[in-house]
Amino acid sequence: MIRILIATLGASLALAVAATAAEPPVKHFEQQATLGFFRGQQIEYLDFGPVKLAAGNKVAPLWTFTNGAKGQVNIVDTAPGRRNYSPLWSVNAVTWKDAGAARVLRSAAAVRRAQAAGDVTIKPAGVVVNCPVI
Repeated sequence: MIRILIATLGASLALAVAATAAEPPVKHFEQQATLGFFRGQQIEYLDFGPVKLAAGNKVAPLWTFTNGAKGQVNIVDTAPGRRNYSPLWSVNAVTWKDAGAARVLRSAAAVRRAQAAGDVTIKPAGVVVNCPVI
């Protein structure tokens, strides 16, 4: 009798596990990651587009390029786990004064150095985007 009970429990457990494994994972959204740079390293983030700020929202800077070199992607200055991280980014447009001399910049520090050298101009775009780093 005990063997029959154990066999029945084992078969029930196997069926439950098989049923659970056969269910597709829950898909919350379809969003492709966007590539960016943080301190010289390639990162990925989700781009949910512009948002309106509410009182108390914390934002971080993001630099995008109007005439960047081939391979240039947006640059962020913070990442998850850092005290100043926010998925809300205040967009700054970077423009090379001489597009022919454009090179790929990979960090906020490199953008600031290029600005200090007079190679680029930076203008606030006047938009905040929701782009959590993943």
